[in-house]
Amino acid sequence: MTNRYEITFDALKKRNEAAFIPFAVAGDPDPDKSEEIFRAYIDGGADILEIGYPFSDPIADGPVNQRASQRAIRNGMDHEKFFKLVKKLRSCSDIPVGILLYANTILHLGTDLFCRKAADAGIDSILVADMPPEESEVLQSSMEKYGIGRVFIVSELTPQDRIKYICSQVDSFVYVVSRLGATGTDLKFSDSISGTISRLKTVTDKPLAVGFGISSAEHVRKVTQCGADGVIVGSALVKNIELSYKNANFLDKLREQVFDYKTATRIR
Repeated sequence: MTNRYEITFDALKKRNEAAFIPFAVAGDPDPDKSEEIFRAYIDGGADILEIGYPFSDPIADGPVNQRASQRAIRNGMDHEKFFKLVKKLRSCSDIPVGILLYANTILHLGTDLFCRKAADAGIDSILVADMPPEESEVLQSSMEKYGIGRVFIVSELTPQDRIKYICSQVDSFVYVVSRLGATGTDLKFSDSISGTISRLKTVTDKPLAVGFGISSAEHVRKVTQCGADGVIVGSALVKNIELSYKNANFLDKLREQVFDYKTATRIR
């Protein structure tokens, strides 16, 4: 059965666009404001949502996203509120929704129960930042059972044979790390991403979404021009949330920011 990712990427390809994929941590700064933020992303033109599940020790995340997780946890985000939030978003939009989280979050609830609740909430894919495909057999079994797509990460240092293996395990999109290290904004665009995308395209036809260190509309434009099928912006948006969420016009400004990023994906 065709899934939401296939529909979205196929439609964007026909329009010669890349997908714009904004990220935020669920529950940051609080559950109600978080819902408004994701709705602003959708209204601003997001093609796909990437939602982070707050975690106490997010080792792949830089300081900006770490603080977002701390705010969300401090303000009561838990399994029940997380799935309730996603259900509300699903009721207002049919765009793909992926979640990024850490293994302990799933294990805490139980793999099968977590996947059942995720599917019921309308989640399309799961990316576990600290679980490579070799260690995810049990999780993948439950994801397949409930029709949830798989996303895994590759980088410029991933050997070619391993790229082939990882891509064979993906059925939503391949998360391509634009630079090494943790998540975070970076003023300098990575010179290696063009070569990484070209190398990936020789071994897979799966959609390639590039993230980590992408902060400006110009970065988004360059990644799109390098041949990416999707561009993920996280820390730049989360930092804006941290600094501005108390401002009266915050959501309007956030929609404008997302609109600018999305516009940059239309230039090949």
